[in-house]
Amino acid sequence: MKYLELLNNPSFEQIEVIEHSNLKPFLRREIAGNQGWGLIAKMYQGIGLLLVGFALIKAFAPYMTRRDTASLEGLGMGVLFSFTVLIVLHELLHAIAYLLVGAKKLSFGMNLRKFMFYVQADKKVLNYKQFMFVALAPAVVVGFVSLAGAIFFYGQPLYYFFMILFGLHGLFCGGDFGLLCFFENQKDDEIYTFDVKKEGKTYFYKRKATGPQPPEGGILEGMKNYNIY
Repeated sequence: MKYLELLNNPSFEQIEVIEHSNLKPFLRREIAGNQGWGLIAKMYQGIGLLLVGFALIKAFAPYMTRRDTASLEGLGMGVLFSFTVLIVLHELLHAIAYLLVGAKKLSFGMNLRKFMFYVQADKKVLNYKQFMFVALAPAVVVGFVSLAGAIFFYGQPLYYFFMILFGLHGLFCGGDFGLLCFFENQKDDEIYTFDVKKEGKTYFYKRKATGPQPPEGGILEGMKNYNIY
């Protein structure tokens, strides 16, 4: 569906508008109590933090026993990479996913004070399945690569590098899961969303509910079916 088609279609109504500069309260509201994507997000992040804790303990052991710093260096590289290159890669994966669903007018933004980074597709209308593909692209790709790297390099300094990537990146994905929670919290509705770059906002529209339709043949025919007429 095109942007103007959605706006001019009387069958749809606007249900939510969020400003990109004030996104976090919206995300907290939607993810709270959600037993679908919200629960998956908590599990994903929790497992990541547990693995990071395990990696920290394992990395410090060689240093405490024989002053070997190789494992700690791997940890440090992972932290540095996560807060620099990984942020860029995360948004690039969103951008690639946007391109794959047909978006063309892409732009990147950030709010360093709130540590927020995002990519938007100006006036590209997405349904739930398309948005899910875009939102989950970084979590799936980075999660798979980091776990595969940790398994392949187990016992080597790069193991700690990939463990840190997996754990910290899970925290970066919180906003993506929070937006998916909005769709899930309105699961009975047909929802579409789009960004407007000039306004710095994201809009959500849903198809208006329609009342029960009279049976084929009209009301009297329907009454016959229920032995009323």
